[in-house]
Amino acid sequence: MIGRVPLVAALAAVVTPCGLRAQAPGYQQIDVGAIRAEYNAEVLTQINSHLAEWGDAWANDRGEELAELYWEDALLITPEGVQRRGHAEIRDYFDAHLGEHGTVEAFMLDFAASGGMAQVFGHYMLMIQGGEGAGSLKQGPMMTIYLLRGRTWKIRSQVFLPPAN
Repeated sequence: MIGRVPLVAALAAVVTPCGLRAQAPGYQQIDVGAIRAEYNAEVLTQINSHLAEWGDAWANDRGEELAELYWEDALLITPEGVQRRGHAEIRDYFDAHLGEHGTVEAFMLDFAASGGMAQVFGHYMLMIQGGEGAGSLKQGPMMTIYLLRGRTWKIRSQVFLPPAN
């Protein structure tokens, strides 16, 4: 019993926090803020690239290509307030309306990401070129939720809201 006391005291000195610091010279503390900032920057870069593809497909009336930027189970609430779910409905909506919608501009006002989900809140301006509202401007807030599956970010849900009165 007496022979074990010095061994226990020696082990305690090694496994205490002070002992660990002494055992690991040069150990750097992990900067969680820097890791989070790097993650946000990486996700934002990927989302910006996706938004550029989205804007290009919209501007060039490519409904099929635009629908492919949404997940198969995605939800789209259109500037007219109509709900569309899934590739087929989203593609059909874009095929029917892109020609009259004209160009869209979207501005990111806020961004947040956590794990495999990112949220973009912004503002859209849509110049109507044809149909009933030809020559008018639709604009308002817009919310887009991106979901990462595997290594691919796509739109999970997107909502175009009417302007606040």
